[in-house]
Amino acid sequence: MNQILISADSKNKKSNKINSTPHISTIKNFKNNLRQKSSSNIHTHNINYNNQNQEFNDTQTHTEKKQHTKLIAKKMTYLFSFSTCFAFILFSFYMHHLYILNQNKKSSNRIAYNYQTLKLYSNDSLFTNYKDLSQKNYYTKKYVIGEIKIPSLNISYPIFSILDDETLKIAPCIFSGKMPPEKNNLCIAGHNYNNNLFFSNISKLKKEDKIYIYDNKKHEYIYSVFANYEVKTDDLSPISSNNFNELTLITCNNINNNRIIIKGSF
Repeated sequence: MNQILISADSKNKKSNKINSTPHISTIKNFKNNLRQKSSSNIHTHNINYNNQNQEFNDTQTHTEKKQHTKLIAKKMTYLFSFSTCFAFILFSFYMHHLYILNQNKKSSNRIAYNYQTLKLYSNDSLFTNYKDLSQKNYYTKKYVIGEIKIPSLNISYPIFSILDDETLKIAPCIFSGKMPPEKNNLCIAGHNYNNNLFFSNISKLKKEDKIYIYDNKKHEYIYSVFANYEVKTDDLSPISSNNFNELTLITCNNINNNRIIIKGSF
């Protein structure tokens, strides 16, 4: 009986010992749970980190796109402004060119008309003494731009900048062109009075005769005669413009009403 009790007691002790020791499978499950939780936490952390990176990248990409859009808009604004200014400049040059052409055409027509209708033949009764006028400062200060001297004809006169019936009675006048040293065909018209006044005797000029032109600053320009001829009143070739230092004197032949032309080179 005692042996049976001892044996039962021994079994109870073993049973208690077994029950007091954790089960191996429970430990394994706990470890697995820890691993899974840790893995889940790591995975969640990675997902959050990736999400944050994605959000940052999206924000950065959006900012870059916005800056790029602003840059393109700025460039387009500059390009539009430049194109507008360039087009305006081209248009202004074009309009100015048309204006110059129109003015040149009007000037050419006026010169041609004056050349064909100008009466360079007069008599002594129309002559106005320049010295008397100069004493009164009449015309001289406003219109005199130079002086012409021809020693071989013993003449010396002021040159007027405008040409009309009144100024032609006083002195030779610029018909077209500009005073030297401008390179052009300077045309000067003067009356033929059939005496020694003004351009009455220019038909007597010979080649290599000298014609002296002075501006208001007393600069001297010497032209040598190289041509002496006559043309019809509708022949405009003597007064055509060029880029040479040329002088053209114009008066009338009182017999046949042709133009007497004297050409000189500087």
